[in-house]
This record gives sequence, C-alpha cells and structure tokens, in this order.
Amino acid sequence: MRLELHYGRGLLPLEIPEANILAYRQPSIAPATSNDGNQKILLEAINEFGILRLSPIFAGRQVGVIIEDTTRAELLAVMLPFLRGARFVQFLIANGSEDSDIVANQSLANAIHAMIEDFDFPEYDIHANDCERDEFIDVGVTTRGTPVRVNEHSARCDVFLVISGVAPHDAAGYCNPLQNFLPGICSLETMTRHYTLALNERSTFGLHPWHPDPNRRRTPLGEDQWEGVQMLLRRRPVLAFAVISYQNQLQWAKIGVLIETTKAGIQKVDELIGFTLPRVDFMIVSPGGYPDDENLYAAQRALELTKNGVNAGGEVLFLAHCENGIGPQKTMRHFYDLLTKPLPEVLQSIENAYELYSHKAYKFAQMIQQLQAIHVHSSLPDETIARIHLTPCADPQALVNRWLTQNPQSKINIIDEANKLAIYAE
Repeated sequence: MRLELHYGRGLLPLEIPEANILAYRQPSIAPATSNDGNQKILLEAINEFGILRLSPIFAGRQVGVIIEDTTRAELLAVMLPFLRGARFVQFLIANGSEDSDIVANQSLANAIHAMIEDFDFPEYDIHANDCERDEFIDVGVTTRGTPVRVNEHSARCDVFLVISGVAPHDAAGYCNPLQNFLPGICSLETMTRHYTLALNERSTFGLHPWHPDPNRRRTPLGEDQWEGVQMLLRRRPVLAFAVISYQNQLQWAKIGVLIETTKAGIQKVDELIGFTLPRVDFMIVSPGGYPDDENLYAAQRALELTKNGVNAGGEVLFLAHCENGIGPQKTMRHFYDLLTKPLPEVLQSIENAYELYSHKAYKFAQMIQQLQAIHVHSSLPDETIARIHLTPCADPQALVNRWLTQNPQSKINIIDEANKLAIYAE
C-alpha cells in the first residue's frame, strides 16, 4: 500500500503492506474550499449567542481585547463593530514569552489599525506583551507557588473579550482562552514558575479542570492556570470567542462566558482530533509538514501528542524536515544543549533547577529513555541528531523494510499531521 505523508513542503512516499498497518490516522476533518465556510461559522456563533446582546456588554466600558499573535484578523473584524460603544479599547497581544516586536505582532497591529479606519471607533491602544521589559502588577500567589504578575495595561480594563483557538496542548491539556491571560499577558517570572508544573506527568494533553470527563480533570498546570487567571481577573467579566481551525479554515466557533465556551471547545476538539489506539512496537509520525516541522523544537510536539501509540521499548520513525534547524536561538540552551547530556542528568538537572522552555527537553528525554530508538529523517546533519540520543535515518523505506523483515507480522501505527492530533492509549 502506498502512503504519502507530509514532510517539509511536500510529501514523502512509503510502501507498507496493508496487513501490517494497524492504524493510519490524520485529522478527520476536511479543509474548506473557500472562506465562505468561515463567514458562515462566525455568523452562526454570533447568532447563537444573540447579536443584540453583544454591544451592551461593552457599551460605555473600558474593554480589554486579549488576542493571540497568531489569531487571524477576520476573527477580530467580526467583533469590532460591537465595540464601537465602548469608552476605551485596550488591545493586548497575548505574546507569552515571545519577543514583543516580532513580525506577526506588527502585522496584527497594522491589520487592527486598517480595520478601525473603516468606521467610527473609540479611543484605543495596541500593546504586545513583553514578559521581560513591561511593567507588571502583582495580584497574588497561587497555592502551588506561582507569583501572578500581569501586564499593567490590563488594569485599565473593566471587561474583557478574549479571542482564542482551541487545540491539544502537550503540557496545558488544551490551548484555550485561559492561556491568553496566563501565560499570555504575564511576566517571565510568572511563566517560569507556572511551567515548573509541566514536569508533572498529569500536566499533559487531554487533561483540563473543565474537561467533561471527571477522570480527566486533575492536572497541576491547568489547575494553577485557572487559579492564577481568577486572581488577575478580580471578578471582571470575560466574553470568550473560541475557534477550532484546520489549514486556516474554521471548523467550529462559539461565543459565550469563559467557562462554558472553553468546555464546549474542549469537547469539540476531542470529537474532531482525538483518537484511541492500541500500542504497537512500531510507529511512524509526521508532524504535518511545514510549518509544523520547520524546526525540531516545534516538531517535537508531534511526538509528545502521539507517544501513547507505541510500546515502551518500541521504535519510532519521525519524519520532520526541519528546514529552519533546531529552533529559536533562545530555546537552544534549555532544549537542544540540555539534551546533549546523559539523559538521567538531563532529567535531574531540570528537576533541580527548572528554567523556561526546559520542560520540552524533560518530556523528550523521558520518551527517548522509554524507547529503543527514535529514528529521525530530516535535513539536519546526522551528528546534530545523534548528539541528542536520536538515530539519523537517511532512508525511511529501508527502515520500514527492516522492521517487517525482522517480524513479517508486525503492526505499525502511522500518524500524519500529528501536531494537530491527540492519541490516547486503548
């Protein structure tokens, strides 16, 4: 059977007998052929909430619009007319730990200015959170020890509109509106202490305090996040606008109160892109091609989201082109450089002195330890791969042939576009 898996900016073919494929999974949603579908979904979300209810929420008030730097301008464009009666609008780009002057932030700011020029709009300001250089307000310390310091620009707001995507998240359970607040508009100190909780095995995808399944609610990172958000909100109301998208096309949207909208998004993500599979000894994983495999730091998320599909002691073929190398320079010391050390030393050093970004190295080291090999087919030099306990693979087809020669009855799980999926063990 011929398969073509996403790899870089193209497809990588593999021949695998159908009898040896236990499961072949990719998102069970089809991309729309035009933006007409986007507009239909957005209008349905507004009508479901009640179009006449929106403007009064913001009328005469100082509104904080919390948006991700990756949020498409069309989502904000739908809501701008309802903000015209506000006294003041503070646009806050939930930048997290990213540089505040990145191109995406400036592009979003330019788009906001351009859209507002089309009609009368109240006084407004646009600011991208800078976790190191901004001024922050201390609002308390969570029970797990996270000092919550929120961007001072949020203090002038008495009601919030938060626009967010919903998707699996390898540490926080799900990308969701809460993340726009914490870590989105918080200080580096807050983010660093908060993400120490990512080292806990319950801080993983598929778990969240608001999950409909009670068995999937206990998660230290998610619980700390919600506690911190309550502190920084100080009972100020929030209207959440949550969406699920695939290949830049909307699949779902909802507007409503923070908790109920987030709950609905979590349930829909599970329905669209969550799969339960038996574990096998061999698994093939593609993050989904560019940009999901543009560097190793980004691509590794696919391994975390699919790790439940392979047995301990098994082998994984990882197809990640990595045209932009290892990852952003600021992540190197706490990701790649850490992983060049002996794995027990990696785990111990992070447990003793966590630094931001190092939880990804921690989870990667755990997975590498549990498997016989992770074979990496990429554009990275072989020595770059081998230095972090991975096995370079020049010929993916030859590797698969070797697996099947060793045991012709072997079963293989194949996961394409894995950065968008969540695999749970049967």
